[in-house]
Amino acid sequence: METILNVVRLSVNAELKSGFTQIVKGLSFKIASGEQLGIVGESGCGKTMTAMAIFGLLPANCHADGEVILNGNSLLGLSKKQMNEKRGREIVLIPQSGADFLNPSLRVRDQIYETLKKAGLTDKDDLRERAEELLRHVGFDKPLEVLEKYPFQLSGGMAQRIVLAIGLAFSPSLVIADEPTRGIDDETAALFIKQLERMFADSAVIVITHNIALARTCRNILVMHSGAMMEYGRADLILNSPKHPYTRSLIDALPANGFKSTTLKDRGSMNGREGCPFYSRCSIGTNDCAKNTIPLKNDGGVSWRCLHA
Repeated sequence: METILNVVRLSVNAELKSGFTQIVKGLSFKIASGEQLGIVGESGCGKTMTAMAIFGLLPANCHADGEVILNGNSLLGLSKKQMNEKRGREIVLIPQSGADFLNPSLRVRDQIYETLKKAGLTDKDDLRERAEELLRHVGFDKPLEVLEKYPFQLSGGMAQRIVLAIGLAFSPSLVIADEPTRGIDDETAALFIKQLERMFADSAVIVITHNIALARTCRNILVMHSGAMMEYGRADLILNSPKHPYTRSLIDALPANGFKSTTLKDRGSMNGREGCPFYSRCSIGTNDCAKNTIPLKNDGGVSWRCLHA
């Protein structure tokens, strides 16, 4: 399969009152057409900042370094105008809340039509027909009724499906779903992820989530902690036999595993220090973990950074 997205040593640095801090630390990964990558980690680990760097929407006080290559073209050096042309066409972002994404003062019809006009449709009948088709594609049985609704008349799940429909107006190369299932139950969330993958079957898809179980349907998983990659590779291998202690702790804490908690030692913050960022909470860590740069290990379809695994 053709590589759609190639991320090489991506770092994001933020300028704060206290000085500069690195919030994404040298991430590298690839996604091909028809593949899904789950980026997993706790809140604040850098998942969303990674997505915003790729999408070209970092906050003003943040700067990205490294390479982000989409369809053979570098994104990081593009102007705002050039990135605006790619967003919504080549790259689609599915936000945490569809309701927040939609304009509350416009009917669903007007918001879908606006996107379709960018795709080249102008005839009123063609716009309505295509909008109906998109809404049926994402599971609405009565699309004409939905087109006339305002966002406040939609449930959270309905709003999220409308965002999917808008994304389908183009045939994007890359889809980034940033915590798209936050706030809904696990069963509904799993169905949504399945639907997302089915809707964009020919695209490269990134699913950002704090719930490692939801990444099970992805081909690959990238586990992050404190901005760094802990483990990366095939989802089935990682979920069945995790290498890194942090990945193992995420899996152990799942409801299906009895909310088990690994005994974590308090060794203080690793901010500004070399070594494994999970050292301060790791039950098997040693002093060497805090002092040394952790080498990358590989075993078939999985890569990880740990001195003791």
